[in-house]
Amino acid sequence: MPEPLRPAPAKLYGRRNWIFIPTIASATLAPTVAEATGAAALDITNIAFSDGAPNPTAETTLVETERRFGDTLVYEGIGETKYGGGDLTYAFDAQGVAASNPVKLWEKWLNVSGAVTGFLADRQNVARATAITAGQFLHVYPVEIGPSMPGTKGEGATAEGSAVCKFAITAQPAFKIAVLS
Repeated sequence: MPEPLRPAPAKLYGRRNWIFIPTIASATLAPTVAEATGAAALDITNIAFSDGAPNPTAETTLVETERRFGDTLVYEGIGETKYGGGDLTYAFDAQGVAASNPVKLWEKWLNVSGAVTGFLADRQNVARATAITAGQFLHVYPVEIGPSMPGTKGEGATAEGSAVCKFAITAQPAFKIAVLS
């Protein structure tokens, strides 16, 4: 028998990006390089706090099969899957000049009545300062982002301005989807 497989770990420390992409034309959720890097997109990797970064979840229920009169055994099956969003906490400077780095995400997601829609893309195992190129893979989540609330992150000497918002996953995500040229 051959030796069991043991893949090398895909280490993510310093090798992960979260990118907000407002629009993706492809029905398969495969963004083009232009969509993922254009002026409307924003890499939020160094804006989101590590404990407030996007952390999508998936929950799949187990269901029991209906017992028939003569059955003495009951089995389980896969039920519904729910994809969930959560809170996203990011750096924000209330005194920041319009369109400056401390307010870019705030301005992009500023919405008083309603939500901003788009896509959160998770690029893993590529050095975070590396430009997106065709052929790299992303996990793409269709999202709706609720209003942001200004606040603070940290206490005392570590306190800094922040904002927090909720995000919801609104449709089937696409995993390991290649960036198009």
